[in-house]
Amino acid sequence: MIRTLLIDDEKPFITSVRTLLSSVADVVVVGEARSVASGLVQIDELEPDLIFLDIEMEDGTGFDLLKQIDRRDFKVIFITAYDHYAVEAFRFSAIDYLLKPITSVDLYAALDKVREATGKEKINYQLSVLMENIHQLSKEKKKIVLRELDTLHVIQLDEILWCNADGSYSIFYLTGGRKIMVSQHLKEFEDLLSPNGFFRVHRAHLVNLNKVRKFTKSEGGTILLEENISLPVSVRKRERLAEMLAHF
Repeated sequence: MIRTLLIDDEKPFITSVRTLLSSVADVVVVGEARSVASGLVQIDELEPDLIFLDIEMEDGTGFDLLKQIDRRDFKVIFITAYDHYAVEAFRFSAIDYLLKPITSVDLYAALDKVREATGKEKINYQLSVLMENIHQLSKEKKKIVLRELDTLHVIQLDEILWCNADGSYSIFYLTGGRKIMVSQHLKEFEDLLSPNGFFRVHRAHLVNLNKVRKFTKSEGGTILLEENISLPVSVRKRERLAEMLAHF
């Protein structure tokens, strides 16, 4: 059973989540708290496996709560009403979150991720990346967390040269000849990274436009990246790529 603690200062929200979770066979709600202070007490007493944690509460934030806990041996699903820029920070940090008002579909999908997680999630790494990204929403430098088997890699976006599609996997090629294989479709990373200077030049390739050194339209269309990497450009992407590079 997944021992679950709900921490949110809105009583109607807690009631709603309790109702949704009551139909989930392997989840039991062991307690609830409506503040950072009471949440700390409940975590110490109940030792939950999973916490649904609100970001904004009257006496502080969910981040304030986590920073006061030395041993984070539980999973966290954040509850947030943040705007889409902050949600982007959650996605880059590979941390599960639910947007208010939540739906049963979103809730059950988040629980599936909790079940699929192997070993102890490295929440300390993920939390630090999340908080840094939220503080730097208006800045250019961002980090992304990439899951490779049981390892979490914290990567700055400017370390990425390009991503390659390999079936249901994505391979990230980084500066210095490094690469990381992630069990996610390239389309997911295209959606996440496109607003941050990445462009899908080919069905199989998502490139960091900051790393492009030359674009040749002739001979089928190719781009040259840093470290002398040459990649093909599909015919239908050539004009759009030229426009983006001209205004980049």
